[in-house]
Amino acid sequence: MANKLNDFISYLQEQVNNHSIYVWGAQGQTGITEDWIRKKETSKANGDRAVAYWKKQVNAGYGKVLRAFDCSGLGMYFLQNLSGICSSDMNANGLKGKCKKIAKSELKAGDFVFKVNSEGRATHVGYVVDDVPNVIEARGRDYGVVKGKLDSRWNAFGRPPFWNEGYVFTRVLKYGRRGEDVCELKKLLQSKGYGLNLHTTNKNYLSSTKSVVKAYQKANGLTVDGKAGKNTVSSLGGIFKE
Repeated sequence: MANKLNDFISYLQEQVNNHSIYVWGAQGQTGITEDWIRKKETSKANGDRAVAYWKKQVNAGYGKVLRAFDCSGLGMYFLQNLSGICSSDMNANGLKGKCKKIAKSELKAGDFVFKVNSEGRATHVGYVVDDVPNVIEARGRDYGVVKGKLDSRWNAFGRPPFWNEGYVFTRVLKYGRRGEDVCELKKLLQSKGYGLNLHTTNKNYLSSTKSVVKAYQKANGLTVDGKAGKNTVSSLGGIFKE
């Protein structure tokens, strides 16, 4: 999981750095021309906007490295073309259908965010790349591929099955914290014979969790502070990404 997810996030950041552009129906194309953009686009006005943004990036020196994407194409180019995780193409709504619905407060790196219309259909998708959370998206013809903090445009949130080789912990867990990662920590503790009385569906890091973590730390030569950071998680056999 860690390698696939890290590769995905690195790939997304590369598209931001390379000033990749938005073109309707695009999925990672290079060798872009004005004629190609206009043939792909849905109207003359949209073609004008996409061409204007592309020319601006070319003039800034990014013409040889940028690619073209639409919102789902940005994700699918990695999932289908680069990694082979998916065997067929999906649009934003298709990606939403693959995801487990989660709350906004649960978002972490690797999750997807969606703009959903009144009929419940996803019309846009973005990709969470850290725990701020920041989102990378092919935002539109006037923006290209950009990175920014989660904002009010996103109204649905999902956890895809594509990184399911194991759970990645991305923050230090301690008393008072709440989230899916707390449940995963309890599962790791139980796999080592600790905290068999802890409820693994309870997302709260309670005093009982802290006591079990301290017992594990003491028995395994770790700093006994009741906090599950990189050393404790790694000792338990988990993956910790700073």
